Amino acid sequence: MSHEDKQIVGCENGAEMWRDNVLSYGFDEAVIISRSYLDLNLKRKHPKDERQFCHEVFAATYESTAGKTNPRKLVYPYDFNTAEKRGETDYYHNNRIFNTECARGIDNLIKDSCYKSDFYNLEIAAMLAIHDYGFPRVCMVLAFNYLNKQRDARFTAANMKWVNGFPVKEKDFGDAWLQAHATLIDGFCWHVRELYQNLGAEYFVLPGNEEHGEFVKNVKIVRAITTSNDGNGFSTGYAIGHNPKAVEPWVCWQFAVRDGERHYNWGIYGCEQTAIDAYNARVFVALN
Repeated sequence: MSHEDKQIVGCENGAEMWRDNVLSYGFDEAVIISRSYLDLNLKRKHPKDERQFCHEVFAATYESTAGKTNPRKLVYPYDFNTAEKRGETDYYHNNRIFNTECARGIDNLIKDSCYKSDFYNLEIAAMLAIHDYGFPRVCMVLAFNYLNKQRDARFTAANMKWVNGFPVKEKDFGDAWLQAHATLIDGFCWHVRELYQNLGAEYFVLPGNEEHGEFVKNVKIVRAITTSNDGNGFSTGYAIGHNPKAVEPWVCWQFAVRDGERHYNWGIYGCEQTAIDAYNARVFVALN
């Protein structure tokens, strides 16, 4: 049975289609089915109600998979000099390769979305790019291209302002240049920005899951991810904690779980960005 045949018919909305596919075929297969469904809609114009259905499928899929990290969607945060000091140059170079793959993927999706001469389905192209490469990498690749083409009048001010909010390290992107026409890139960026804002995607840009209620030495754990599990009750991972009253209010910890209890160690303290970068780098290395 093909992925297209597995799509559940008669669903009132995209979220219901996602849930039915998960129950019928399992989580991983449902992700593939959602991607296939969106891909079917890439090459044609579709009415408003079907566009809404596609958006609901995408939103349900993305929110359900946000905490289940795909290693290729992780963004390594450090420049080469820092990576060299940390002994992580291989991961730095892998990240550049992933950036290039993302840029080529965006170009191909924009090209494939042309359903009629000079008419493009950039909304579905944006959904598919985010599905394949994740919000963090797609946003960073867009920001890199906008940063280096700031004088291009075909890029709108609203998109330019938005991408400037992402911390781009210009030398660390590899061959991540977008080759599509600037007007198409700007339209694609507009749809990514709309999806990001409508979904509240800033809550999903870090790998792992949001945490509630656990405190360690007056530090509240706000996000955590398990990166290894031996199947016998022992697992390891990383967490971000916050104590607004501390001199260095943010920390990234490594943790080990024994007998159902977490034990935290190897903390990296500093500002919020310091903790986020340490968390991203540690998870990137652990999962790649």
